[in-house]
Amino acid sequence: MSNRAHIISVIPVYNGERFITATLDSLAAQTLKPDRVIVLDDASTDGTTQLVESYKPLKCEMVRSEENKGLFRNFNRALEFAPECDYLHYICADDVLLPEFMQRMSAALADEPAPAFSYCLSDFIDKDGNLLESSSVKPAPPRPVTANALLAQHSECDSLMLGGVLIKTLGQVCPVQFRTDMPHAADCIFYSDLAKASAARVCVPEVLLQIRRHPFSMTKRNEENIKSWVLDEWEAIQHAFGLMDQSGLPRWLRRQKLRCMFAARSKVKMQQMADEKPDHVQRIYESARPRVPWLHWQLGRVTVFLRDLFFGSTLKKEQWQ
Repeated sequence: MSNRAHIISVIPVYNGERFITATLDSLAAQTLKPDRVIVLDDASTDGTTQLVESYKPLKCEMVRSEENKGLFRNFNRALEFAPECDYLHYICADDVLLPEFMQRMSAALADEPAPAFSYCLSDFIDKDGNLLESSSVKPAPPRPVTANALLAQHSECDSLMLGGVLIKTLGQVCPVQFRTDMPHAADCIFYSDLAKASAARVCVPEVLLQIRRHPFSMTKRNEENIKSWVLDEWEAIQHAFGLMDQSGLPRWLRRQKLRCMFAARSKVKMQQMADEKPDHVQRIYESARPRVPWLHWQLGRVTVFLRDLFFGSTLKKEQWQ
């Protein structure tokens, strides 16, 4: 009989006292509870350790680092638990699972070989837990997804969400790791690599995760590192595109589309910074502009202009307040 845990859920955290209790509450409320909940504290300087150690509804294992190693090094530490379980889950210490997450996600993988993973849809909440954006997709049965389909999605920077993925390992080492040299888009590259390396990929098209937007998040802090915010994204686009099994005219057309899309996304970043940090606008331009030809840059700008003209701007800065 195997001594492996059925499900291990890991919470990599640094200074997470604001929201980690809500994350733990969501794990405690699961209809199928994880056998082990492990908190990887990355040398927090706030009250995270005390909150976890005093948490009563769930037994948590606290693993504390003596020095801060960074978000994705801590996520790689989470992956080290793959050989100790059938299913590995990890979640940021500010996000929240809906009660049926573990049950739905593991059931979707029951007949799949390892390595495989399932992923769900997400809603977005603010710092107080109020709903900001909700998925408009109606719940449907789980469905298999090809590696190429996920790579196409990731080539457009539409990454799977940390916390919204369950990996079936059956005691095997996770076949890929997070890059630690790119703080903004390492998750996008990780899930591109995982899609390519896995035997099966299953979409569970229902909302089972809530992602929290707030001014203390890593995503918000990445705006200060212009090079990372812009160029990590470009590298993630190229990485996913390079892994795709596509050739001839379809591949050429996708390359042109991705260049225009990157130009458009960079333009939106410039709009986002224009009011509060105008000096960042030029820095974004200087980082992004050399990556794409002049025509693609102009097409990307025109796309954003037309979108704003006919549909209104999608900038929602208040969501991060």
